[in-house]
Amino acid sequence: MFGYIKPFKPQMRMCEYEMYKGVYCGLCGQLGKSFGAMARVTLSYDFTFLCILHYGVSGQRPSFSKGRCYMNPLKKITGVEADPVLSFGADTAAIMIYYKLLDNMQDEKGIKRLSWSALRPVVHGAFQKAAARQPECAALIASYMEQQGALEQARTASVDAACEPTARVMAGICRLLSREGEQQRVLERLGYCMGRFIYLCDALDDLEDDIAAKGYNPYALRYELTPHSTGEERKRVHSLARESLYDSIAEAAKAYQLLEVTAFAPIASNVLLLGMRASVDEILSGKESPQ
Repeated sequence: MFGYIKPFKPQMRMCEYEMYKGVYCGLCGQLGKSFGAMARVTLSYDFTFLCILHYGVSGQRPSFSKGRCYMNPLKKITGVEADPVLSFGADTAAIMIYYKLLDNMQDEKGIKRLSWSALRPVVHGAFQKAAARQPECAALIASYMEQQGALEQARTASVDAACEPTARVMAGICRLLSREGEQQRVLERLGYCMGRFIYLCDALDDLEDDIAAKGYNPYALRYELTPHSTGEERKRVHSLARESLYDSIAEAAKAYQLLEVTAFAPIASNVLLLGMRASVDEILSGKESPQ
């Protein structure tokens, strides 16, 4: 995953931000315990939110303790102690990151491809451990990532079709966060909207690089963008992308409001109502001037 589902710090109370950081640091620690120190560099906001959502709907209460930062031992932190929620989050992250690496190896050429290839043995080892602990999650992700690869190989120009596998992956992952039937259905819808949002944010973020490298990008293909496209043509695509992403955020928020959340509710609301929108605006802030 890519780090687009994150909080909007200016609108968080200090205690809420400290709790969010506690989950973030706890997930970092869990990644290290599960897969070794190098795994901590894969820590992301997206999986931190997955853990927060998991706590919120499962009724599991995290325990906080003081310690030192794994990446900076001189820094004191308060983090969530290892528990099943963090373990699930770390395992799911390891599985997703493995498929992201395979995708990068497919897309890149030359030195960049060799760099990703060099990481494969380490990432594959973490993947095998995670998949053994979470076979249902691993099978789900494998199925949809195969579909994602096929769509990209076929260079589909449909933006909706391109993001569908990632949306389905997140729908399935979020469904696993609860055992209650109605709650599962709502989580599935929320996950679908989040997955769509993540894929399209990534495509929008990489748009100019993909155009220059002639790589796959559904926005570039759908709207026939080239290195010679005008600033106005680009602005039109940016506007359409913003509208579509805002719609996904609104649908995610509607689903979230139907959930019975017992922990971290203000933090989750901040991420869904403010943080995701800020991510879109941040991506587009550097793309608004004519090219």
